[in-house]
Amino acid sequence: MADKQGTMISEALDIGLVANDFDAMVRFYRDGLGMPSIEGIELPGTKLTRFQAGRGVLKFNQTSALPDPAPGDVTRSRGMKLLTIVAPDLQPISQSLEAAGFPALSIEDHGQYTLAFTKDPNDTLIELAGAKGYGPDPVIQAIGLTVGNMEASRSFLTEVLGFTEGKTEPVPSLGTDKHEFAAGATTLKLWQIDDLEAHTGPIQAYAGIRYLTAVVDDMDAVLSRARDAGRNVPFGPVDIAPGVQIAMVEDPDGNWFEVASRG
Repeated sequence: MADKQGTMISEALDIGLVANDFDAMVRFYRDGLGMPSIEGIELPGTKLTRFQAGRGVLKFNQTSALPDPAPGDVTRSRGMKLLTIVAPDLQPISQSLEAAGFPALSIEDHGQYTLAFTKDPNDTLIELAGAKGYGPDPVIQAIGLTVGNMEASRSFLTEVLGFTEGKTEPVPSLGTDKHEFAAGATTLKLWQIDDLEAHTGPIQAYAGIRYLTAVVDDMDAVLSRARDAGRNVPFGPVDIAPGVQIAMVEDPDGNWFEVASRG
């Protein structure tokens, strides 16, 4: 896509979460994983509590509502299901998680890297990779999505939003393939599992990973492509600050992608 035609200009995607237990989520990500806190943002009816996660930002959308979490198991429903977080050393993180009141990690040694899986207080699956020299703070490297139609998702990500398609490889444990799509330093990992209910839609419908944010150079171009492709634009565009405009676009499964432009 040419410059100024709705091209993504984000260094990485921001991730929006809704917390069922706000205090527990803060303990998990700040005290357990060691993500640095950054200044929050007040929006009408919502407070964004924010953590630096590499080049992107992890945002907790805090309102008076406390929705129940969507099922965390990637095989139980469609939606945004997994965060892959890379850190230089998983052993100190395991100790910090224990000190914050969470289970210690079961760390697997894979030679050049270590690997562990856990869940946050929202029941979201967290994949932790330890890689020396990757840091010093934890980085959100990827988001995993269970989808119902890979071709529809591929078309949306590449043709509407402008993600770059990457590798495809089998996932024997799921009986399907994983497809990767990149936006700056962030990778989306998608796998198709048929005939699942969707736990997607409006941000406050469920607790968990609820939306992803990309900065684009032309909001109108992105929204035009979305509408031409038959995708719903459930919110916006609206001005949230001088020179800052946002809108939400639904993918084929009903996941919300926030596009932002800075004039």
